[in-house]
Amino acid sequence: MALFDLVAADDLIARKTAGETADCKRGCSWCCHQLVVMTNRADGIRMLDAAYRDFSAEEFAQLELKLREQTEQISRMSHEQAETRRWTCPFLKDGSCSIYDVRPIACRSVSSRDARCCEAMMSAETFEELTAEQQSLATEIGERALALQIEINDQRPITGPVEMRALLVELLDE
Repeated sequence: MALFDLVAADDLIARKTAGETADCKRGCSWCCHQLVVMTNRADGIRMLDAAYRDFSAEEFAQLELKLREQTEQISRMSHEQAETRRWTCPFLKDGSCSIYDVRPIACRSVSSRDARCCEAMMSAETFEELTAEQQSLATEIGERALALQIEINDQRPITGPVEMRALLVELLDE
């Protein structure tokens, strides 16, 4: 895989999920309400560049404010507290990703064959509230996404795992 090549990452994901049916589509944003771990600074730079290029000055200022507010809130919580809270992605606009073409590997690697299960996962307070079938699918989604992320990250530089919002604030401050 070429250095930081998102097309190659998408190709790998497509090969690994070939033949699977995905319920994910534009406007489906159930998974866009959680923490996102990034492992590569270049991905963050690409995301901010896209936002700077495509957003109005006011929209970019609002994005920066959301990033800073959420980063501050997350920093005051334990990992467990932050993981269980719903964090609407600052790039989510009208139910869609506003930087879809440069979205993080963590986002690219997630797909589900049942959007209703994703809705249930995001609505439940605890994993145990899900039905056995939903728990099984949720586990499958997470395990597949993690395996894809590991395979992609094994082929490119890792600059350390960091939550997306914190990385983007760090880049904004540089």
